[in-house]
Amino acid sequence: MLLRRFQRRFQFYVTPFLVCSILLAAFLRDAYSLTAEEEKKMGKTVLLEIQRETDFMRDLTIQTFIEKLGYSIVDQVGPTPFEFRFYVIDALEPNAFAIPGGYIFVTTGLLVLAENEQEIAGVLGHEIAHVTQRHVAQMIERSKRLNIASMVAMLAAMLAGRGGAGSQAGIAMATATAGALALKYSREMETDADQNGLHYLIKAGYDPSGLINFLNRLQRISLAIAPSIPAYLLTHPTTENRISLMENLLQMGPRPTGPFKTVPNFKKIRTMAFVEEREPQVAVTHFQSFIDANPDSWEGYYGLGLAYRKMGRFDKSIEVLQRAHSVAPQDVDISRELGITYFFGGKTDQSIDRLEALRNDLGESRNSDLMILYYLGRGYQEKGNFARALPLLLRVQKEKPEFIDIYYYLGSAYGRAGQKGLSHFYFGKHFKFRREKNNALLHFRTAIDGLERGSPEREEAQREIKELTSHQ
Repeated sequence: MLLRRFQRRFQFYVTPFLVCSILLAAFLRDAYSLTAEEEKKMGKTVLLEIQRETDFMRDLTIQTFIEKLGYSIVDQVGPTPFEFRFYVIDALEPNAFAIPGGYIFVTTGLLVLAENEQEIAGVLGHEIAHVTQRHVAQMIERSKRLNIASMVAMLAAMLAGRGGAGSQAGIAMATATAGALALKYSREMETDADQNGLHYLIKAGYDPSGLINFLNRLQRISLAIAPSIPAYLLTHPTTENRISLMENLLQMGPRPTGPFKTVPNFKKIRTMAFVEEREPQVAVTHFQSFIDANPDSWEGYYGLGLAYRKMGRFDKSIEVLQRAHSVAPQDVDISRELGITYFFGGKTDQSIDRLEALRNDLGESRNSDLMILYYLGRGYQEKGNFARALPLLLRVQKEKPEFIDIYYYLGSAYGRAGQKGLSHFYFGKHFKFRREKNNALLHFRTAIDGLERGSPEREEAQREIKELTSHQ
């Protein structure tokens, strides 16, 4: 099934982002070397382009999983000028890449392909090492030899093309050039990233064999589906020699034997990623087949329930998730998803009861589960209980300020609660993140009239207006 999946839908939407972002940077400056501050500024610019053209995962459970994994590795790096950020892209192709300034991306396809969290950790450790070793800056220097006009055209084709003969031709050109550059990148820097990445993984408590196992699997897939090549192997070309080198590095010193750090809910993360990247009916068929073969396993019912929810069949989703809950009654993740599905199915009271029970049973430590807080806040908002809804929504906003949806519901909740200034302020933030400049300005300007002088929100609204109008 995995090989057929690659054969059916292998397109290079994400593949050359690393190289293309580097090429973009090459013609934005004249000097041959970059400071850390310049890398960070450049990364923010490239991030905006990727956000404009790419579908990001909006599920906080998956996002939190990647962040915890990534930051546990970053903690082993030591002093660094970069503030790392991790993102999950909703894309079928397995890929991961870094852009200037410490921004790390993985696709849902990579999460589905990985067999365990050790493999994901291995990939993240490698990407983090590319950043810490300043490989991005080195590649930018080398790309100065390239023709600027052709680089602009190539980047435009990559970011704009999602279909049609013209865009596919642009992608083919970009891929050919990116492949040549990535090969050179590999020869000079991949070993360095492998060595440092393995060091970070061992210090963080993960199995350093994870990346080797993942690359071996991709290598086998690439041989089976040639001439198509998995996206990760295009941006990170691998050979048997590279894998052998990593194995030799592990044999040179005392090889860690564990126990290794694990993530208890990895199977659920993988299941959620599968549902997110597939058409609902495909996911329904897949998990129904799993249930037919494993009728007493929670995993099939969990995935099937999520697939029916994505399809909009909430009653069926509730029925299946209740079955999953009966198989694994103590499983927090299943119970949480059941509570969320009650909310979508219009059963607000049942949703609140279940999510509050989870919160009370698990105590303050579970308040880090932002999906519980988010849907509990939305449930209270639906009931008109803004005194309970707003603190929960504000907690989510504080923990995940880049989560766009939260600003819409904060704006709505404050509006219904009669606090028009704060309502317009959060709607302004919502539209700013959506890059709807005129709507954002309208709400920020209206917010100023309703906010108290000297309040943090009023001052922030004024800064936002200044920023949004500075380039007019």
